Amino acid sequence: MTTCIREATSQDTSAISSLVSHLTGKMISPLHIENRLHNMRDNPDELLYVYEEKNRILGTLSFRIRRDQAAHNVTFSEISVISFQEDPDSNQAPLEHLRSYAEQLASDHNCSGMMWLTDVASPDQSRAAQSPIGFHETGYRFVKRFL
Repeated sequence: MTTCIREATSQDTSAISSLVSHLTGKMISPLHIENRLHNMRDNPDELLYVYEEKNRILGTLSFRIRRDQAAHNVTFSEISVISFQEDPDSNQAPLEHLRSYAEQLASDHNCSGMMWLTDVASPDQSRAAQSPIGFHETGYRFVKRFL
């Protein structure tokens, strides 16, 4: 089985658009994705990766470095799996692969730690079930969705 995690390119915009639209139930244009990639190219501290299996994009990983110069150059990575889809024909766990990849990226960038941003879609899902091993909850973010 051929799987890989790689940096997203402009050739991925249609596939990412389809995936996000499928997961959210709301149409998102490839142009919106292309604009996001374009903005990321101007910032070396922001990257978007895709998880690809059998030439299909099944997930995306946003990686952002947060720097605190006042705290003696402390850096944290901010990780967000912004879309994710299980492949019923696969024995692989894309989320686990993306999580391991994110930890390696944080290590490669000499980050002091990681912030894993997650979204619990329904009230019956507990945050504890969604928490990556080794992470602890430190608070909440308030999110207003426009898509």
